[in-house]
Amino acid sequence: MLRRVLALIFTAAALLSCHSGKKPASTVISSEVEKSVIDYWDRHDWHLVEGDLDINEDRFADFAELAVAAPKEEAIAALGALLDALKAEDEVAYYIYAGWVEGAFYNPLSPCRDYDLFTYAADRIASDGILSEDECAPLQQKKRWMGLNLPGEKAAIPEADPEGRSTLVLVVDLSCPSCRESLESLAALPEWGETRHVAYCCGYGNIPDVPGWEYVRLQNPDEWFDIQMTPFYYVTDPAGVVVTPYTPAL
Repeated sequence: MLRRVLALIFTAAALLSCHSGKKPASTVISSEVEKSVIDYWDRHDWHLVEGDLDINEDRFADFAELAVAAPKEEAIAALGALLDALKAEDEVAYYIYAGWVEGAFYNPLSPCRDYDLFTYAADRIASDGILSEDECAPLQQKKRWMGLNLPGEKAAIPEADPEGRSTLVLVVDLSCPSCRESLESLAALPEWGETRHVAYCCGYGNIPDVPGWEYVRLQNPDEWFDIQMTPFYYVTDPAGVVVTPYTPAL
């Protein structure tokens, strides 16, 4: 019971850190050995440093930077090796690292956001049985959201512009002041001058009156987007294919 309570406490702290927008720390890597992701956890101790979890978080952040730059199969193997060790030895640490995995590979503010690594991690965490089904459900939902509107694929929404223009899509929460501000700031950028502008609106509030946008109030926004990410935008080409991935609009 005590381990379970500690796990929940540490996980909450880890998730707050991940969702705060903190980016993984940059490191100066001095040799080809240090650039290898496949044996990263042989060279770095994953065990929690009592009283200073920042040390572990920085190590994981360094790992995440290497992982997104490495061949995908090597990155997944290294992530799997970490989860193997955590599952075998330390349930509390497993909870904490699960939060860091989400923060690194899902958080839109993270430079390490990666669909393949997050999908692998979400499925692996669900199958390991350390987190309950209810605790894994948010990860599975985020995996589904992350699989929509991927670069190089046809956008789920909107349809291609009938006039043959590229489309700038902005997703906003009407109860969020910064979301409303993003409508003005994006519309003012000259690089978007010739594109169609579509704003998907969710949350409570009146439709904005910023000119130049096609406003669509989403009735079931959770079917399409993680509203906690707002405001963010993506761009489709004249054929409706995503060419710019989800990007924070702050």
